Amino acid sequence: MINELYQLSNAMEKAEIHAQSWHRKYKPIPNIRAKAPCIRISLHHGKVTGISEVDSELGAQLRKYGSNQGSYPCMNLVPLYRITDENVKKRISELLPEELDDSEIEMIRSWCSEDNWGAKFRNKYRISMESVPQELQTMLGTFRYKPLEILMEETFGFLKPELLHKELEDLLFHMLRHKENVALALLVLFHFGSSRKAAGDDTGSLSVVFESEELIHRGIPVVSVRFTEELNAALLNADAAEECITKDSITDAFGISFMPIEEPMPEVKLAGGFDVKLRTMFKEQYCQTRYGRIENASYPISPAMRKKLQAALNWLGSSEQRELTWINIGKNEILFAYPYEIPQGTGAISFIRMFKRQESKENSFETQAKRFILELKQVRKPGTDSHAENIRIFILRKIDKARTKIIYSRLTNAYELEQCSEEWAIGCGDNLPRFSFGSPKVPFPLEVADILNRIWKQDGILASNKFEAYPKYYGMKLLMEQELSTQKDLHILVQGAAAIGAYLSRLSMENPQDPIWWKVKDMLALLGLLLYWENIRKEQYMEDYPYMYGQLLKAFDELHALYCIVERDGELPLQLAGGSVFQAASDAPVRTLNLLGQRMGPYLMWAKSYRTREVEKKNKESWRAGWLLFLCEKIALKIHMHWKEEIRLTDAEKAQLFIGYLAAFPQKEQMEDIEPIIDKMEEESENE
Repeated sequence: MINELYQLSNAMEKAEIHAQSWHRKYKPIPNIRAKAPCIRISLHHGKVTGISEVDSELGAQLRKYGSNQGSYPCMNLVPLYRITDENVKKRISELLPEELDDSEIEMIRSWCSEDNWGAKFRNKYRISMESVPQELQTMLGTFRYKPLEILMEETFGFLKPELLHKELEDLLFHMLRHKENVALALLVLFHFGSSRKAAGDDTGSLSVVFESEELIHRGIPVVSVRFTEELNAALLNADAAEECITKDSITDAFGISFMPIEEPMPEVKLAGGFDVKLRTMFKEQYCQTRYGRIENASYPISPAMRKKLQAALNWLGSSEQRELTWINIGKNEILFAYPYEIPQGTGAISFIRMFKRQESKENSFETQAKRFILELKQVRKPGTDSHAENIRIFILRKIDKARTKIIYSRLTNAYELEQCSEEWAIGCGDNLPRFSFGSPKVPFPLEVADILNRIWKQDGILASNKFEAYPKYYGMKLLMEQELSTQKDLHILVQGAAAIGAYLSRLSMENPQDPIWWKVKDMLALLGLLLYWENIRKEQYMEDYPYMYGQLLKAFDELHALYCIVERDGELPLQLAGGSVFQAASDAPVRTLNLLGQRMGPYLMWAKSYRTREVEKKNKESWRAGWLLFLCEKIALKIHMHWKEEIRLTDAEKAQLFIGYLAAFPQKEQMEDIEPIIDKMEEESENE
């Protein structure tokens, strides 16, 4: 990711985009959630004057200086007391504010027996309240930040944890007596522990930030964007001054001289929902010892360049750039896309619009792709086309709490994207015949994995929604890397087709508006694309025997259905004649066709008889029997002309079989051939 961000930072400099850079030890606070709030503790002249919850939007802007061992002014405390008795836990959970009277308050006080602020916690408390503030003062030196000093004066009176513990307890019981924010008071007061765990390892955690009443009065509270940004500026200035007085000794990977350092790379909190820590090689990769270069020495990055890379990722993954340069594509996965030359003064361009469907916008892939390419070409600098080249696409995945990894990276340009999107649209749309239940929409690349991951049961129900053999980004690879083998994808899709083929035959007649058709159309669109990349075009396969075989099965289904409507009062069987052998036709086409010919004999004889009755009742028109009979004969003749003596069909041929089975009959055979059939029926009737 370092190289990608370096290229982005250069593009931002050329476009005069100034992104926020943060001091390496000034880090975001944990995400605020309903079950994990951030609690503001207000102080004034050695007293705790109030506690309240920090708004989640404001909390996303707050930061803490330090590490996991201790931080300031935001830090981790723990509830005052620990409860392990299950009956007491239940009583506390069921407490209602209106029920709090003196007796209940005393009962709550009696539960405050196991102090949760043990020796292990007190050590962390000392680091946060004493060591970190001292480090801040030393680092800032002459770059004093007065609001921070005022806050430190307030918290200095609570260096002993028992003083803060008592102040908080008094305030919390005051809140309970006055029925003020009872839920928050109980949250700070009690931790629901486990009797099976050691007390020192089972304390819970509270994210807190100290506030000063004096700073609120001065208009610059700690819980504010202003305080956060001004403290950060002071830290950066102090860092810059320190760098200036040191002697350069080595050169980093980008040619910048700096003093060697051994500290973690910067961390960035992405608006997409997780944190990213830039890092070089880890010291436990022992192959590095061969060259004597471990961690930072393996790929040295100067402090100046670290800030530059951090600022680039901050800008790229900010909330303002959502749906412009990044978008969430799955749980803990974010897709980024940006150009090496950022267009200036032209308004926002979305570099991700053609990859994922956006519900709030026009949701056609063709429209989004054309608009994106047009925007790139229209706003180029005079005399150049540089911004349309070198577009970087990469996807980040949060692997675990500590690691984030690039799982896909691609360097492309507007011309390649235009060519790929055009072929994508042709394959998914134009390479398919007409369907009576509606034409498939061209799927967006990030929808492809969902299509391939669907496992169908024979009753048309998805077997599982958790099957993820294909990662979300697979469609990106399919779009950009057409040289990928499509055999595996075809095999997966035709397996699903074989499972639901029989179910769809009857459903197409009973409920062509069923929601399942949206998923079937997605499957068909992807089949059309994969056939297109196998150089199998619609004009070719619609005349070949697998497609015609599918059409024959469809014709037999409709003839069987007409028979049931006329002779059995519309009572259709669970499976129609063609659908019942669809899977068998995929596996053994020759043997299945012979079996089907025998099975359809009675229905064909019925059709020859019924076609002359001149019945015009809706859905029972006798001419339809003649037309279907004619259609079966015509398709059978085409199959005979193109027949290949193969024991099994290939996956590509099975795909054509499925498409042919669902495709509508050619319109000319539905309209132009009806009159000759009726004339023939009348002629045969006269001869009889």
